[in-house]
Amino acid sequence: MTELGRSKKQEVLQWIRENPFISQQDLADRLHLSRPAVAAYISALIKEGEILGRAYVLPQRGHILCIGGANVDRKIQAYEPIQLGTSNPSFVVESYGGVARNIAENLTRLGLPTSLVTMVGLDKEADRLLSYLAGLGTDVSQVIRSTAHRTGTYTAVLDVDGSMTVALADMGIYDDFTVEQLAPRLRVLQQAAMVIVDTNLPTEALAYVIAESTKKGALLIVAPVSSPKAKRLPRNLGGIHTLIANRDELAAISGIPIDKEESIYAACAALKERGCRTVVATMGKDGVAWLDEANIFGTLPAESIEVVDVTGAGDAFVAGFCFAMASDAKTKQACQFATRLTGLTLVTKETVSTEIKPHEARAWLTKIL
Repeated sequence: MTELGRSKKQEVLQWIRENPFISQQDLADRLHLSRPAVAAYISALIKEGEILGRAYVLPQRGHILCIGGANVDRKIQAYEPIQLGTSNPSFVVESYGGVARNIAENLTRLGLPTSLVTMVGLDKEADRLLSYLAGLGTDVSQVIRSTAHRTGTYTAVLDVDGSMTVALADMGIYDDFTVEQLAPRLRVLQQAAMVIVDTNLPTEALAYVIAESTKKGALLIVAPVSSPKAKRLPRNLGGIHTLIANRDELAAISGIPIDKEESIYAACAALKERGCRTVVATMGKDGVAWLDEANIFGTLPAESIEVVDVTGAGDAFVAGFCFAMASDAKTKQACQFATRLTGLTLVTKETVSTEIKPHEARAWLTKIL
């Protein structure tokens, strides 16, 4: 489409926004176009998700879109101290994981309309994973089913005391999570008030999500999944509203070793200079720190609780932060709520706490705000 064509298409959209009941002939008359030309522009707008259907229903922003990994997690723990080179009696616990998937489940349990765009295989593991999320109320209609790969798996082998001996990750499926695969699925971005993306995506796909979120005016939150994958983020972080990273990820992205509070501030400031509006650093038992849009640096101590399992705690923090931001919370308030939600995950062996209740969450947030 030519530049003039794109301009006319935007004019058509503007008239429809002002009067959703306007006829094609009225549009043609006002824009000095033929009726077939108007019909072609409307057809293009429908395909792009700018309008929904022939009745010119405009998409309503409000839901949250999560983009990234969804996989099956397995923990294999030995009954006796592990002996290498022989069979070890053990038991297996299987659950669903993946940063984007975990965040989406948390948000759904918090009562927010949530969509997940991920890539899984054509296997029974994926069928069960998607059925589970759909049963909770997460929209999985835009999930990509790969014919070339199995669903991603993460397998941790634990010694009798629960310490990790080795972990094995089969995540090759995400190498095919390309712009070509992703682009047709992002019509849902039209309705998203907030987009959360993890760094399981390849570099080009991450840059595409950042650009598209900026273009559509959605609030973009980035959650790195590991130090190596955090380096997939582009040098220019413009378009990212908030980056939420742990110490190692923050150091990997900024290039600044994290050893004390001054270095955390320096790393956050460096990322803001690269275009990120707010940076939040999660530090486990040392709490959380942030540098917000107004360049105000703040810290918050961790809650004093008896930790059962840290799996999924970081994802719960991201979900809690986004839940609070969706209610117009300030950065400090969002971190306070996120810390509270993280506590629920830390006291359970589940990756996502089933004790999350929307009405209780709203009550917590009301007290904070």
